[in-house]
Amino acid sequence: MAFPLRFLSTLSLCLSAAVLLHQATVTSGCFSMEREALLDFKAGIHDPHNRLSSWIGQDCCAWEGVICRATTGHVVELDLRNTGTFDRALRGERMNSSLLALSHLKHLDLSLNDFSGIRIPEFAGSFKKLRYLNLSSTRFMGGIPAGLGNLSSLYVLDLSYALYVDDYGDGYPVDDLDWLSHLSSLKHLDLSGLNLTRIPDWFSSVNMLPALQVLNMSFGGLDSIPVSVVHANFTSSLTVLDLSFNSFNSTLPKWLGNVSGLTSLGLSSCDFRGAIPDAIGDLSALTSLNLGNNFLLEGIVPRSMANLRRLEELDLSVNQLSGTLTGWLEQLTNLIVLNLSYNLFNGSVPASIGKFANLTGLYLGGNSLGGVISQVHLGNLTRLRVLDLYANSITVSIGQSWIPPFQLRLIYLSSCRLGPRFPEWLRFQTQTQELTMHDCKIAASLPNWFWNFSSSTVTLINLSNNRIGGRLPSSLSFARLEELYLNSNIFEGPLPATLPSTLDTLYLSDNSFTGQLPVWPHVSLALLSDNMLDGGISSSICRWTYLQHLILSTNNLFGEIPSCLGESLQNLSILGLANNHFSGAIPNTIGFLIDLQLLQLKNNSFSGELPSSLQNCTNLQFLDLAQNNFVGGMPPWMGENLPQLAVLRLRSNMFSGGIPRQLAQLGRLQILDLGNNNFSGSIPHSFGNFSTMVSTSDDGEFIYDLFDVSMKGQDLFFIKNLDLLKSLDLSNNRLTGEIPEGIGDLAGLQNLNLSRNHLQGRIPWQIGGMESLESLDLSMNDISGSIPESLSALYSLSYLNLSYNDLSGRIPTGHQLQTLDDPSIYMGNPDLCGPPISKSCSNNKTTQNDMQEEYEEEILEWLWFYISMGLGFVMGFWTFCGILFLKHTWRHAYFHMIDDMYDRVWVQWHLFLRRLFGR
Repeated sequence: MAFPLRFLSTLSLCLSAAVLLHQATVTSGCFSMEREALLDFKAGIHDPHNRLSSWIGQDCCAWEGVICRATTGHVVELDLRNTGTFDRALRGERMNSSLLALSHLKHLDLSLNDFSGIRIPEFAGSFKKLRYLNLSSTRFMGGIPAGLGNLSSLYVLDLSYALYVDDYGDGYPVDDLDWLSHLSSLKHLDLSGLNLTRIPDWFSSVNMLPALQVLNMSFGGLDSIPVSVVHANFTSSLTVLDLSFNSFNSTLPKWLGNVSGLTSLGLSSCDFRGAIPDAIGDLSALTSLNLGNNFLLEGIVPRSMANLRRLEELDLSVNQLSGTLTGWLEQLTNLIVLNLSYNLFNGSVPASIGKFANLTGLYLGGNSLGGVISQVHLGNLTRLRVLDLYANSITVSIGQSWIPPFQLRLIYLSSCRLGPRFPEWLRFQTQTQELTMHDCKIAASLPNWFWNFSSSTVTLINLSNNRIGGRLPSSLSFARLEELYLNSNIFEGPLPATLPSTLDTLYLSDNSFTGQLPVWPHVSLALLSDNMLDGGISSSICRWTYLQHLILSTNNLFGEIPSCLGESLQNLSILGLANNHFSGAIPNTIGFLIDLQLLQLKNNSFSGELPSSLQNCTNLQFLDLAQNNFVGGMPPWMGENLPQLAVLRLRSNMFSGGIPRQLAQLGRLQILDLGNNNFSGSIPHSFGNFSTMVSTSDDGEFIYDLFDVSMKGQDLFFIKNLDLLKSLDLSNNRLTGEIPEGIGDLAGLQNLNLSRNHLQGRIPWQIGGMESLESLDLSMNDISGSIPESLSALYSLSYLNLSYNDLSGRIPTGHQLQTLDDPSIYMGNPDLCGPPISKSCSNNKTTQNDMQEEYEEEILEWLWFYISMGLGFVMGFWTFCGILFLKHTWRHAYFHMIDDMYDRVWVQWHLFLRRLFGR
């Protein structure tokens, strides 16, 4: 028994020593070495909101974010995740390796803080016991250290958005992922938001993780993915896979069907193409499937989709999927969110959708669905919050007395047939935030209850393009509206005197509103065109200090533009006053509107000269002053100081003087209309340099698509695709001289109108280079010579007018000119002949005329040659004689040289004769 007693005594002494050692090392529940390491870490942190204010005293286990193991006292968890706003983030300035003293650390979370001043430390790979590491959204500089591959015990690694991204969206590139293969215990890996463009074989690195359950590599810049692989190690373990927002540009991988344990699959915005494979139906455990925004996924949805009966979220939006919804959708009764919007689905919506009792969001907008949706579809959807049937041809047939079982927050029914009566069931919706029902065939007065409908929650109402009538309340100040669209209806009466202070956007155009313009100081965008508003614009409009867009075109407004408008409305970018009765001059204060992009004053009675202050509006893109009484010259600064100008219309005014050559500096100009003025002089040769008109690409982008253009012999009204039009109109002026040859370089021009001027000379042969030309009008000028054959190369030409000139010779034939067979195109040119006019051309006469013209040209060339040679001889002779007459020494030397030459020739001649006859 002695040995056991001796052993127990020794063991007791050892335990006592250990306890004494522990008491010597641990002070108040915290190891001093670990406490010092934490304080050193804090010293390298800038803490603007004192989140680490508790890091004082001896017991570090009581500090915020520090968790110690109860049995040993060692720090095992450091959780400094920022749960507040970004301004509460800790700012990393340095990170010392003394942190390695936390050798028992298992959990480290620094997420949502800002370490943009330092790199991820290399020693981070030395925490051998670490199981959880979260550095997401920490903005570390540099790359990811390969030493992280030493964390062999790691279960969770979250590096999402861990690296700094600059203002251009470019982050530090990750050069290597091979270290991942050493993390054999890893279950959760999140690398989303990292720049992985240098990792072409990323799949091989991930495929070495047999225990992986969650993989997120979205927003990674990946551009390749294996479509077929021999074996994927994670097929039996992976439950969540998110590769969204990459650019794979391939078909969907075949191996996906083998990952049978997947519960969530995110492949949106990956540029996948082709059909959805039948194997998708093998993923029977899926609760979330997102294939949206791939754009090129096509074909019908496979029937095997019906096997995914656990699905709660299905997103196939923004693709080219087609076919009907029947045969697969009916089985997905557990759906909470269904998004099939913006595809090519047709047919009707299955009535069985009414069995989806958990459905909260139904997104079917932007398809070609038809048929009827009734109470059968919607009657049991008690949890429905979003109903999106936008841009379909669906008839919503619901009784006026029906009380819906749901409270919708978003209602998008535009282009569906709801009318002609206004849907009464809407009055029971008390939580609606957005309601869009434009173009719904409603032809009724707005019910009295409507303005109380969700008045405390609704922020957007769009009822445009219906036949809704009635009057608006005199005050809408009780509502919380931010956007109101009632345009293209038949509303009447005065405009509301007061609007909600929250209202930013107001579209009331194309109605029958009357009266004067109220004061709405908070409105930013106001479109009130095509009404019957009258009166003037008083200085009260200058109180609309938030105003950016104001369109009052086509009303009965009159008076002058108040000068305070330019001084007070500094944010104004669009001002449209066309088709009214305004008068007076444009105030000089217009120059204060430096953000102005569109100024349309056409068809009024404005007068005076253009204010020089207009050149300060350097952002101006669209300037339309047509059909007014403006006078004076066109200032050169229009070409020098308005570099963004794309549309310039001064048509039908009284402008005079020459057209400044500086206009050709307008590199973005694609519509120039100076017709119906008194401009004189020649067409500037620089007009062949309009870079946008030279280009045949459609790179324009207009801020306003409502415009009339004089083209093809008539006034054409454009309501869309104005950005595709390129036009040059100088008609009905007093222009003289020849058509510049450089005009032929405007290959992108579609309309050229130089008619009703005094232009002379020939039609330049280079006009055949205007390959996009659709309309050409050179009528009523003094143009002579033959019609160039190059005109037949204009394959887009559909309108041509060369009438009333002095053209002669045979009319060219062939190609596009064969289709322009109206004789009136050439009338008023008595020396033209050949089809389509009745005057025939005999070959002899034509040949003789051609030879005569060539002969006259040749005679003219030789005449100029002899004249120039004679003039040269005369000038040279008299210059020589004048020098001899004035210069005494030169005269003696010259005649001495002549005498000497004469003597030599005489002697040689006599010697030659003597030898000849002597023989």
